[in-house]
Amino acid sequence: MLALVLLVRFNLARPRRVHVRMRSWPHLVVLLLWLSSGCGGDGGAGAAADANPSCGADVTPAPGLVVTTSGAVQGVSDGATWTYKGIPYAAPPRGALRLAAPAPPVCTPGVRDGSSFGAVCPQLDDAGQLIGDEDCLSLNVWAPSAAGAPRPVMVWIHGGANVSGASSSPLYDGRRLAEAGDVVVVTINYRLGQLGFLAHAGLSATSATHVSGNYGILDQIAALAWVRDNAASFGGDAARVTIFGESAGARDVCVLLAAAPAAGLFQGAIMESGGCGALDTLADSEAFGTQVAQAAGCGSAADVVACLRELPVATLVKALAAPASVLDDSPYQPNRDGVVLAEQPFDAIAAGRHHHVPILLGANADETGRQAPMIQNDAQYQALVQSQFGPFAPSVLAQYPSSSFPTPRKAYVALTSDSRFICPSRRVARAAAAAQSEPVYRYFFTRAASQFGAVHGLEIPYLFGTFAAIPYTPVASDLVVSTAMQGAWTGFARSGDPNRAAVTWPRYLSDGSDHALVLDDPVSSVDGVLTDRCDFWDGLLP
Repeated sequence: MLALVLLVRFNLARPRRVHVRMRSWPHLVVLLLWLSSGCGGDGGAGAAADANPSCGADVTPAPGLVVTTSGAVQGVSDGATWTYKGIPYAAPPRGALRLAAPAPPVCTPGVRDGSSFGAVCPQLDDAGQLIGDEDCLSLNVWAPSAAGAPRPVMVWIHGGANVSGASSSPLYDGRRLAEAGDVVVVTINYRLGQLGFLAHAGLSATSATHVSGNYGILDQIAALAWVRDNAASFGGDAARVTIFGESAGARDVCVLLAAAPAAGLFQGAIMESGGCGALDTLADSEAFGTQVAQAAGCGSAADVVACLRELPVATLVKALAAPASVLDDSPYQPNRDGVVLAEQPFDAIAAGRHHHVPILLGANADETGRQAPMIQNDAQYQALVQSQFGPFAPSVLAQYPSSSFPTPRKAYVALTSDSRFICPSRRVARAAAAAQSEPVYRYFFTRAASQFGAVHGLEIPYLFGTFAAIPYTPVASDLVVSTAMQGAWTGFARSGDPNRAAVTWPRYLSDGSDHALVLDDPVSSVDGVLTDRCDFWDGLLP
């Protein structure tokens, strides 16, 4: 059995209401100017170089030595792949840039050593202690070393409830995925928690666009702009960029699908175990930000904004700290500010007002299996459901009686996995397939290589080929699933179609059927995943 020690943390919404608090971004004008000028250009690496001709002008590109808009970087080769770590895509968000839109990176003179990851963004570890540094807006690139036509680019957005995680996690090492699919893999850091999503009326009042929060989403957009401008230098195709993420990273992918400033920065989207939950308004986010400022000791300051920007980073990150769990909500999420997001992402998708690109999405069979409480009997199960679902509890218990499952705990895992992950995934797939002509594909990961089943995040080592990070020694059937996932995901990035010779994966709703690919050994296609249960949730929580 797999001793599941996944290093990433995740968060999804509560069953009763898919609810998350969100923040937004000031200084959008700065970002828009950036996207259209020095760090933006017309989408080619040449445009970026022309915008800052002195950046790397004294360096001659060579195999493994790449000149970017951030300066020159020397990669490390394993013979098949070049790896470039810790490349800054934005300026350190300190001082006046804390709680503000990301600024263009400062060009680094000489040649940067690409053998080491950049710092993780500030967050709390399991002991509640601060780790990381505000100078964290960096990304990592894995690129096949063989010559060839421009390759698809896959940009990974890590999970962790938007309060934890980092692109440097061993789970996200992109080498094997890059080699298996002949693609360029990019992993990015973005600001987390209070530093990434804190909204406050004072911050909004002093911003160019009169909004605040969403800094973490701004970071992701800035990273995508950097990828657009520099993909060619790594052998990548800036016209074939696919964003993919898991849990909160997948939810951020949904936000980017609806975020106006992200238009044209990606041509495909993959959402793993994440939905398009309800986001707070800017006003609600600002109200919560007032509580954070008070808890941080800035509530009565003459200049609250200055106080927040001058606080020791640990003081701010520990103020009303939030958990990173699939069973608890984090208040630090994107918000509907009217600038980045004009409406709920799901509503935008359902109405066709999103970025129309091929979409691949799905969930795991036992998402909450690892973190669900150790329920001992039916009485405990019923009490827990009652406390979480209130007036809906009788209906939920009727749909998920503990007698229909091996144990009451498994009944709880089933109902929470369905309500928070599996059925919302179907809902998004249906909305997208009905609203766009571009293909939509749905998967269901059931490979139960853990004592808790196919839990949240378990598909990640199969996709990246990073079993050693768990640690786990895969058997032959695990490699069947891993190979199928790598081929399908990279094939999707290449052409918008995940079908490979060994996989038959019909488009979702292509003939009115509820098609999904079951990721297990053997890999198979089905019509319908837990249909009765998902119909129940759609009826209970429309």
